[in-house]
Amino acid sequence: MKNETVAILDIRSGEVSFFLGAKGVNNTFVFSAGQTESYEGYCVEGFFDEGSFRNAVANAVTTVKQNYKGTIGKVYVGVPSPFIRVATKGHTLAFPSKRKISAQDVDALFETGLTELALNGHCIRRSAMYLTLGDNRKFFKAESLYGVATDVLKGALCYYFVEDRFYRSIEAVLKELKFDEICYVPSTLAQSVYLLPDKKREGYAFLLDIGFLTSSISVVYGDGIVHEESFNCGVATVLISLMQTFDVDYGMAQEILATSNISGGNVPKGVYWSSETEEKQLEVQEINDCIKFSLDELCERVDKFFAVRYLGKVDTIFTVNPISITGEGISRMKGAAEHISKRLNHLTEIVAPDLPYYDKPTFSSRIALLNDATNDVKNRSWKTRLFGGRKK
Repeated sequence: MKNETVAILDIRSGEVSFFLGAKGVNNTFVFSAGQTESYEGYCVEGFFDEGSFRNAVANAVTTVKQNYKGTIGKVYVGVPSPFIRVATKGHTLAFPSKRKISAQDVDALFETGLTELALNGHCIRRSAMYLTLGDNRKFFKAESLYGVATDVLKGALCYYFVEDRFYRSIEAVLKELKFDEICYVPSTLAQSVYLLPDKKREGYAFLLDIGFLTSSISVVYGDGIVHEESFNCGVATVLISLMQTFDVDYGMAQEILATSNISGGNVPKGVYWSSETEEKQLEVQEINDCIKFSLDELCERVDKFFAVRYLGKVDTIFTVNPISITGEGISRMKGAAEHISKRLNHLTEIVAPDLPYYDKPTFSSRIALLNDATNDVKNRSWKTRLFGGRKK
């Protein structure tokens, strides 16, 4: 089968990226074109300037289309955590007698589970933490139980709803740009499945995505997200703190952060940082203290997240997996993972795509979305060949 090119819109809290890509050999990807645009961003309450966001999307898409000779009819949109509501449900489907489980039975389990939730809104994705049969055997992939005979099918199911204002804004700008079909993908779900190995997700796994303006913590189990929360903390929080503490402008705050490293212990007094652009000297330990203090706000929010949802069980759920950290924020703050580990008293690890050039946390969301989209195309092609294009 010829690999199809897919269009991806990756929305981060400081910029949007629109690009075209396809599956390559050995789990790699081939990119046709791409464009990244900055905009005013968003916080957990929504966009700071919706017009700025729409303009950034339009500019990125238009630039790619002008340089691409093919047609682009469908686009996969990564929906950031602040615009996603996750609903979980344990659901059971009983049959009159034993039968071999099929894809249609799994679909029926999800559909009836969604009906019982009785929630309004746009459900953009569904996934399972795990599925079980009448004998309580646990399966983490639906394909693993196809053909297995049972009279009961159970599932720990997850449903993902997109926030209405975000949905309307995306629909408006992309329809105006002549896209025939829009497929929404929860960004943190795509990252969790792509970045965290299957085995790791057979117990509680954790993904901390540190962005520019916002960050999110996700508790992952199987192919589902159990709990998720976003915070107004990110690289910008640290930059603002540097600007205020040392009375410097935004450009110099970026320069300070880019050359800092907060790993290790205290720096001896008398060691100074010097600007390469201006006559400015600052004590290194004071810089490190400022960055750490800013990161502490994020650590406190994450710590509270676990305390509220896993009261008395925090140590138990962390016995297997560390907190996996990704996102452009962890790329721009050297030593941040070590500091977060010390503050939360839990092991951390930095995760990124295992790809040449793109093996940085900055690219995690866009590569994860591309992986999700190409898998979706592959699965749809398989169903079309099997069922002759009939809806199943």
